Amino acid sequence: MEDNIITIDGPTSSGKNSVGFLLAKKLGYKYIDTGMIYRAICLKMTRSGILSTDLNKILLINKDLNIRFEMNDNWKVFLDEEDVTDKLHTPQISQLVHEVAAQPEVRKVTRGIQKEIAKKVKVVMGGRDIGSEIFPDARFKFWLTASVEERASRRFKQLKEKDSAINFEDVLRDMMERDRHDQEREASPMRKPEDAIVIDNTELNVEETVNRMLDYIQNA
Repeated sequence: MEDNIITIDGPTSSGKNSVGFLLAKKLGYKYIDTGMIYRAICLKMTRSGILSTDLNKILLINKDLNIRFEMNDNWKVFLDEEDVTDKLHTPQISQLVHEVAAQPEVRKVTRGIQKEIAKKVKVVMGGRDIGSEIFPDARFKFWLTASVEERASRRFKQLKEKDSAINFEDVLRDMMERDRHDQEREASPMRKPEDAIVIDNTELNVEETVNRMLDYIQNA
């Protein structure tokens, strides 16, 4: 049983990052969004002109990846000591990350990065296969979910701030396609750990979701 790790898995826009960050702050842990590791790899690929088909070069990036996470008032990601937090969600990176993260060899090496991080500090780690594949022996494993319509609405509000022409129906369709892709991919498909604590936060805000998780942790 791994007591220094809390895993949070779930589909896109289920609140993993907001919830994970706040939960980690309340517990004095560090929050790690594992998806940002893949996005950092993709950013380095684009800067180096590496294609998604060049597996050997991608694996070299993975091997030498200099990434760290900071938690103060905000959560930040540093790549090669540069704050790249605001550079990891461009359309180019979002498109590329689907291709890169689906490769079994890449996920295998990235798993090592995640495990190394967890050896050094107490962590709340969010993703899609953390409780099922990476840390199946974590004492507390949570599965966050919400209706696809609610998740699409959350994503729509985020995108609308950057692009006023965005259409909700398109976001909903993309969300459903992303769910299907995550569930059917060959490498570490998204699935709920059998012993995970399920929290549907369709009607809950971040604070309410975290308080429910703390109830489980403190009363265990």
